Amino acid sequence: MDRIECMRAFVATVDESGFAAAARAMDVPRSKVSKQIQALEESLGVQLLQRTTRSLRLTETGAEYYESAREVLAAVDEAEQRARDGNAELRGVLRVNAPMSFGLRRLGPLVPLFHELHPLIELQLVLSDQQVDPVRGGFDVTLRIASLADSSLVARQLAPAPRIMVASPAYLERAGVPLQPKDLGSHRFLGYGYLQSGVSLQLSNGSDTQRVHATGPLHANNGDLLAQAAEAGMGIALLPDFIVEEALVAGRLVPVLCQWQAPPISINVVYPSARRVPQKTRAFIDFLVSRLAQPSA
Repeated sequence: MDRIECMRAFVATVDESGFAAAARAMDVPRSKVSKQIQALEESLGVQLLQRTTRSLRLTETGAEYYESAREVLAAVDEAEQRARDGNAELRGVLRVNAPMSFGLRRLGPLVPLFHELHPLIELQLVLSDQQVDPVRGGFDVTLRIASLADSSLVARQLAPAPRIMVASPAYLERAGVPLQPKDLGSHRFLGYGYLQSGVSLQLSNGSDTQRVHATGPLHANNGDLLAQAAEAGMGIALLPDFIVEEALVAGRLVPVLCQWQAPPISINVVYPSARRVPQKTRAFIDFLVSRLAQPSA
């Protein structure tokens, strides 16, 4: 049994969500992929995949082995590339996941610059406002705008992501300007996510912290959509500054409760834990740091 090839078959099956898709990706017969994984399970003495007639699912042991296998294969591929190319340019596929608005507004303009530096790296950029599992999704790098608490991933903070409470001048003229956080209870709030029961907001002015419950006519998992709704006068929204900065400059939105701030969140680069990060991944992370990181105060 060629253990490395069996590991490749296993990882591809997980990444492609099935034997047939993995076989197409590897350009081998489906039966070969199935036999390789079976041989791998037999040699390990454990079940890696739970098979049904309609789907495959990783066992708990399989999920742990998958992460380790990806790390081993990345190291093997990198060693082979170094042996073949010496100090040649970095190459290969790099899968990146990022939120939709951030991807379009901040990451998109950086892609051509990274390509100029590393033209042989093929970027596969997947924009999604759903929080995906980087390991199960097969992503080398994931960008998240949040407070992180997942210890199974390596996270590096790139920059703060200040949030601003905003509304349209027309809405404030019609509904009044909130002067205290408690006033939000009588306003229409445009919430991030799908919490139809409302949003719990914690706001602080440095000396006082207040928690308020806000409800409204719209909940969405995309900041640009909420910003558009706010511009149209649907209500008040709390959004990252990079989404609303143009509308604020143009006067389509105005800040609300400027003295009160929500808990800070940040732009983070996240990647599966690994003893040795592939060179192409490290190059992309270092590039993001150089372009997005802010100097510490």
